[in-house]
Amino acid sequence: MFQSIRPLPNPSMGGHWRGNSFQFGLIAEHVVSIRYLFYPHFFPQLEGNQALLSDVHLDTSYQFGDVWGWEAEFSGSAEEHMIYLIQLQEKDGNTKFVFDPFARESFGGEHWGRPIGFVVDEEDFRLSVISRPKSKVFHGMRRLPVLRQETPTDELTASRPHRPHHPLEQSVIYECHVRGMTNSPSISVSRSSQSGTYRGLVECIPYLKALGVTAIELLPVFDFDENERTITDAEIEHTVLNYWGYSPLLFFAPKQNYASDVVNPVREFKAMVDKFHEADLEIWLDVVFNHTAEFADNGYADHFKLLAPDQWYLREKDGSYKNYSGCGNTLNCAHPTTRRMIRDCLIYWSHVMGVDGFRFDLASILNRDSAGNIMDFPQLLWELRHEPSLKNIKLISEPWDAAGAYELGKAAEFADWTEWNDQFRDKVRRAVRGDEGMMEGLKESILGSPNIFGSVEKGRKRSLNFVTSHDGMTLMDLVSYSEKHNEANGEENRDGHSADFSDNCGTEGVTDDPEILSLRFRKLRMFHCLLQLSNGIPMLLGGDEFGRTQQGNNNAYCHDSALTWLDWNLTEQNSVLLAFTRRMIAFRKQHTPFLFSEKSKYKWFNASGGPEEFAPYVRTLHFEVTNPGWLDHAMRILINCFDKPVKFNLPEEIAWNVLIDTEKEPAEFFSPVGGIAWLEGFSVQVLRGHSVDN
Repeated sequence: MFQSIRPLPNPSMGGHWRGNSFQFGLIAEHVVSIRYLFYPHFFPQLEGNQALLSDVHLDTSYQFGDVWGWEAEFSGSAEEHMIYLIQLQEKDGNTKFVFDPFARESFGGEHWGRPIGFVVDEEDFRLSVISRPKSKVFHGMRRLPVLRQETPTDELTASRPHRPHHPLEQSVIYECHVRGMTNSPSISVSRSSQSGTYRGLVECIPYLKALGVTAIELLPVFDFDENERTITDAEIEHTVLNYWGYSPLLFFAPKQNYASDVVNPVREFKAMVDKFHEADLEIWLDVVFNHTAEFADNGYADHFKLLAPDQWYLREKDGSYKNYSGCGNTLNCAHPTTRRMIRDCLIYWSHVMGVDGFRFDLASILNRDSAGNIMDFPQLLWELRHEPSLKNIKLISEPWDAAGAYELGKAAEFADWTEWNDQFRDKVRRAVRGDEGMMEGLKESILGSPNIFGSVEKGRKRSLNFVTSHDGMTLMDLVSYSEKHNEANGEENRDGHSADFSDNCGTEGVTDDPEILSLRFRKLRMFHCLLQLSNGIPMLLGGDEFGRTQQGNNNAYCHDSALTWLDWNLTEQNSVLLAFTRRMIAFRKQHTPFLFSEKSKYKWFNASGGPEEFAPYVRTLHFEVTNPGWLDHAMRILINCFDKPVKFNLPEEIAWNVLIDTEKEPAEFFSPVGGIAWLEGFSVQVLRGHSVDN
């Protein structure tokens, strides 16, 4: 099958099939030989066994330090795609089977929620598919790499649609889950697309365009094992899965069962990206480079643990795995091997797959040294920002980790990254809850957190503003529950953070009380309004625009059900809220040159029109925005975080019209006001003023 097998110094990692040529590269320590085993692909059968098709045995002449590399030509007719695995022989004679961590496609994850695995007969190397036991660590292979013939990158990209390249400061982000967007029976997806898939997501493009967002940020799509920690508990009456996917198994391979065509997930992912680009929408990915799916010492051993654990992971002196991620292990991002993998991975997903931006989960881990200490300068983030191949790619940091590191502002200052701004989140939540002493913090949030990012101008590009995200309550739940309700997670409500700064507005959970519902929806509109009126990049959690609920669950990582799928019936039930959200996004985009430019000037007052004041009892904000490019008018924004009406005094020599009023129906906008404006409790007004002489 293979001819002219020869050593290959400095190989690219993983397996590559170009024309009749094969090249393979692998990093492996403490081994004396390596055997590559090739098999025909099983699919569509997900059972039975396969005889060995061919194998290649490598001795130390193929070793270059810790890197093993080889290349060969293919003889005879070739399968469309093959699967392969790797056998390591250690110095003590022991052998281990691993799968290639750099594989770009995999076999074994075709069907959601169906755990299968692979075992090898060490006598004749026959490969068998088995059903994996649930709720237990499987000591075999959960995936096998798929090898198929490649097309050169330049040919792949030359005929594809141009990227939108929206300026960061003009972006509006929509965070969502591939499966959750279209898996509910409430949405009709064409039979050819199938629900819960990349192709199904394409059918959401008209909705997203009408909403007004410029990019979607997808929860993890790197291949992960949703069955890795399954719990079936009689008390919760359902199976708990890893639904979110923050547990990467293969960094270069797209999640296979997110494809309607499970044999061609790469092709389908790229086709999805192309459709979004044709619609002038960007695709961002939430990426996890802080830990892997191998978990802790007693967890899985798929590849990195068996190949070169000290290069890939932070470890204690006794060999145990350090855990700054909260998931049992921590990637050693200070090691050149890991840094190269991260760089190569980002380049692959951006150049070949077409991704426009990356949000880094628990990014502070990327700034820990080989001992686990936080470094003063975020060297890796700086290198990625200055990597020529990533020049126009958006890079966003979640600036903390699970071990107490908190670095909001550091990646922005030293590496010119954008950062998730949790202080914006918490200050806006507390202000809308009605907490005392929050007005100065709300002012800073509206200005783009210059106290963190250095100036209003810097905040416009560096502060990614959000009120909700996948991690925590939905927006509707923030105004419907005062406590988290995670009982369905099977951990007796111990999981999930408690500082949601939520308020149920009068009763916990579902109600038909008209006064409570009125207050809840008024606060929802207030949240959307404040998000779109603030300097920085706004991000919405998918479904918040029409009042999606998770029934108070603020850690729904483990639910693949109606709890986490978007209920599209709510677009009609809460159509007024959806229309308001669309209006606020359109308002922001229309008035960006006036509100969010270098020439925009902000002036602050108290409710009476006098100098601003931030005494603890004050719960109002009143400010004016002017811009030399629009000499004939100004805007006034009035914010009332009291639970009762408040009178605001305005200059009487100016004619004011209401552009936005979160307390009233849209039909009542554009009404004129005189020198006095009354604001209902928990509401916002945006006024446009013209000089009377004009």
